[in-house]
Amino acid sequence: MSEIIPAVLPKSENDLKEKVSALPDEITFIHLDVLEDDIWSEFGKSFEAHLMVKEPEKIISKWITRGAKRIIVHESSPEILSYRGKVEIGLEIEMHEFLLKEFEQVPFVDFVHIMSIDETGEQGHPFNPQVFDRIKRVKDKFPKVTISVDGGVSTENYQKLIDAGAERIIIGSHFKELWTSLTRN
Repeated sequence: MSEIIPAVLPKSENDLKEKVSALPDEITFIHLDVLEDDIWSEFGKSFEAHLMVKEPEKIISKWITRGAKRIIVHESSPEILSYRGKVEIGLEIEMHEFLLKEFEQVPFVDFVHIMSIDETGEQGHPFNPQVFDRIKRVKDKFPKVTISVDGGVSTENYQKLIDAGAERIIIGSHFKELWTSLTRN
């Protein structure tokens, strides 16, 4: 069974509260894109923090203290990996990155977070179908690793992502549409 995790990209503390409170009650886990460390409020749901900052080592402990269950970083380091066991550590792989370099880090993290858009940092970018091959290549090399996919997910590609091997689906701007579609059935 795949896990659907809505992505929240807040512009302010109030925006974070509003976006989280608008989610269905059945949603118990969210994906928080962290572009600025000072946007924070208590919101009563479990969450993963995608640290989209240059030096995640400087803020990772703050996000763990805030209650993050999972932390996603662009590159692992001994300092980041020292938090394994306290939280799950995920390795982000962007569409433009060469997989062999990232493959060296996969054995040391808890999951792989594959971006399925070419540009990160805001919602609404188009889905890149090359992600299906990337999922397959990661699963072939590391069959037991959990894969999450983030970016451009919609009702049209959701099932294909699961069929390709994604266990966690991060969905932003199309969340309401996909959630309605899945809960109708």
